[in-house]
Amino acid sequence: MHNPVNIRTAPDQHAAVSVVPGHTQPADPPVAEAMSVVDLTKGFRSGLLRRRLRGIEGISFTVKRGEIFALLGHNGAGKTTTINCLLNLCRPDAGRVTLLGKDHADPSARRDVGYLPERPYFFEHLTGWELLRFYGDLLDRPRAGLDTEIATVLARVGMAEASNRRLRKLSKGMLQRLGIAQALLGDPKLLIMDEPMSGLDPMGRRDVRELLRALRAEGCTILLSSHIVPDIEMLADTVAIINQGRVARTCSRDEITARSSYIVHTESPAGGTDQWPGWLQEACPEQAGRALRIAAPDTAELRDILENCHGSSMSVRSVETQRTGLEDLFMAVQEHGGTT
Repeated sequence: MHNPVNIRTAPDQHAAVSVVPGHTQPADPPVAEAMSVVDLTKGFRSGLLRRRLRGIEGISFTVKRGEIFALLGHNGAGKTTTINCLLNLCRPDAGRVTLLGKDHADPSARRDVGYLPERPYFFEHLTGWELLRFYGDLLDRPRAGLDTEIATVLARVGMAEASNRRLRKLSKGMLQRLGIAQALLGDPKLLIMDEPMSGLDPMGRRDVRELLRALRAEGCTILLSSHIVPDIEMLADTVAIINQGRVARTCSRDEITARSSYIVHTESPAGGTDQWPGWLQEACPEQAGRALRIAAPDTAELRDILENCHGSSMSVRSVETQRTGLEDLFMAVQEHGGTT
């Protein structure tokens, strides 16, 4: 459980600061990358002998401004460890991270970052409104406009009518919506969300997807983690698949939608399956009489199969193209235990 934590310092009240009479120091120039992660590594010690266990190793990716970037992986793959290291909540053993052009260890780097932990913990005796006022005070938001800001974020997450109820009386889904609301306080430029759909019913998940799309349209950059493939597929511009603490594959939405697999239709060679050439036995084709269907996950594998068919004097009747989605790619990564 995560106790309340302020990962941001108070936002600057002015974009420029006077340093010499009649002159101003301009604000930091915008950078094209909202986040850069290079060779991020974190291990843990466990047991009586303090054996080192790998958490994440060599994690690298770049998040462009204004995009939704997703970390996709099964439970225990390293998503939360990665996010904790990004925010310096967990000190990495090695690697380099920049947030909005600044080193992540610099408190000012987190000034414009909103954060939703995987399991947010709130004070149950407070109301939703009181909770957000507490977080607003942590952010040093001016009281004059804080109530208006709280009303705005509550409305955006569909919690306006429940804002005066004690947190102990709220459902898990409603608490998750409040967690998203606190992450939106301060109008962050970068939003980092660990399993934002957790505890939400189908309608709640749809509402959050619409909210994240609206935030992206307003210029907010979003990094989220999840193991729910359909949500990622509907939202993300770029996906990094994490497997066993490493980035196994990074791909854009266009690359996912353009991805294809193939089925080669051919005839089995004479003799029983024990007399088939080794490559064909390894391919494990589907057989119906003498007809064979050989699956090829990509063009490189297709080329190898066609060459092997020719070398084995097997006539190819046809090649069938099939569109594959993110789930197929994700499952292929899990089965291969690495890149694909």
